[in-house]
Amino acid sequence: MNKKSTLKNQDNRAQIVLAAYQLLAEKGYDSATMKEIAGVAGVAPGLIHYYFESKDHLLQEVLIEAGERYVKEVERWCNELTKEQLQEVTFIEPKQRVTSEPEWFRLRCELFALGLRNSNFHDATSLMLSTGRQCIARLVRQIAGDAIANPEAVAAVLLASFDGLALQKLVDPQFDLDSAYQVLTQMFVAQLKNQ
Repeated sequence: MNKKSTLKNQDNRAQIVLAAYQLLAEKGYDSATMKEIAGVAGVAPGLIHYYFESKDHLLQEVLIEAGERYVKEVERWCNELTKEQLQEVTFIEPKQRVTSEPEWFRLRCELFALGLRNSNFHDATSLMLSTGRQCIARLVRQIAGDAIANPEAVAAVLLASFDGLALQKLVDPQFDLDSAYQVLTQMFVAQLKNQ
């Protein structure tokens, strides 16, 4: 396979994943069809099956790629930001993402439901949650050093809070997300001072 053909294949695959991300978040897993995803991606419907054996596999790939982007983002923050900046971005980024990228949280909620009722998604859901906890634990360790004895437990609570607050805002646009995040941040800072 020549270089031009390889780049075209990568571009097609990336377009399919991006289209799936948008459509699955908008319509939900059960309502979005492979044909619709192909249409949004601008590829022939049969081409999707060349890259992905099923819609299950495609959704899992969408989530893996989104998770990899988040891991890279956290690595960049840890390498470039001061502790104070890192603490700020740890709480500001997920709050802003609720409004700037609500489809990410809709897709997460969709996967939570699928993971509970469909064994094909149990491992993907578990991996997504585990990756999130690991990234947040890294942030907590870098911010707090030894001031927090169990960063993994704090990360689990923060991840549950981020997802839960996002869900509340998506379901109730009047929900006061800013106040909730202010309290969450204060609770975290209090943990730093109490250790």
